[in-house]
Amino acid sequence: MPMSVRQGINVFLSGFIPSENMRFRDEELTFKVKESNNDNVVLGESEATKDNKVVHRYPLMTKTLGPFKLSVQPGSFKPSEIIMMLGQNGTGKTTLIKLLAGILKPDDEEVEMPKLTISYKP
Repeated sequence: MPMSVRQGINVFLSGFIPSENMRFRDEELTFKVKESNNDNVVLGESEATKDNKVVHRYPLMTKTLGPFKLSVQPGSFKPSEIIMMLGQNGTGKTTLIKLLAGILKPDDEEVEMPKLTISYKP
């Protein structure tokens, strides 16, 4: 049966459909958000803000793969921040993540990327 978005998400996370009395996952999915003990530690291209929170910054860069060219404007993000990217196929979402993770190198070899661990769900 159709569900509201909120109800559908909660059913998906719990792994149990109460209206059908059906369990489709053995364990409930939970997300724990924890403040890092090293919020004041600054690594690579990262910097601490006024409230002592670390901000990771990435530079202006480009990546060319055959006829495709991705231009990335400088930006920043915080540790444990969840960012969701949506868009049409072939717009460079995965290429951007691979650049940030260090899997792909930018066209300009002199661009220094911070050492980051990034998780993405294709």
